[in-house]
Amino acid sequence: MKTVFRNLLHFEGMLAVTAYAVTTLLLLVDVISREVWSHSIFGAQKIAVFSAIIAAALGLAIATGNNAHFRAGFADGLLPFRWADRLGDLVSAALFAGLAWYALQFVIESYRFNDKAEVLYFPLWPLQAVFPYAFASASFKHIVYLFDPELKKLAEPGD
Repeated sequence: MKTVFRNLLHFEGMLAVTAYAVTTLLLLVDVISREVWSHSIFGAQKIAVFSAIIAAALGLAIATGNNAHFRAGFADGLLPFRWADRLGDLVSAALFAGLAWYALQFVIESYRFNDKAEVLYFPLWPLQAVFPYAFASASFKHIVYLFDPELKKLAEPGD
């Protein structure tokens, strides 16, 4: 399972880095174009925003895989038993699974209604699909943590 986690994190990381690189390059080229030729590149800003949204959504899955996400630290003393961390993983897995389901319903509706991006007029659902994926990936990781808490240490230095 450790290899699956490493490969999944590597894949998600590569996608996020690519999305941020696209964002950066589009904005940089657009600014240069406006400064040098006094006109913007059609759609560059819109695509850059979509790319940044994709990278941010993948960041949720990456943070979960690296055990670097926000957690309710204030509750550490409230649950006196040793399974408190696993209970947190169970609740988080259920929450993210529910969010994945609702996000999938949203994407399906966007597909059915043929929602299009303003200005560029391409379908939105392929871009929106990152949300059900990110939530499902986070849910999967919490389920694995529930049964194998040692995988949370995957991101620790020297591992």
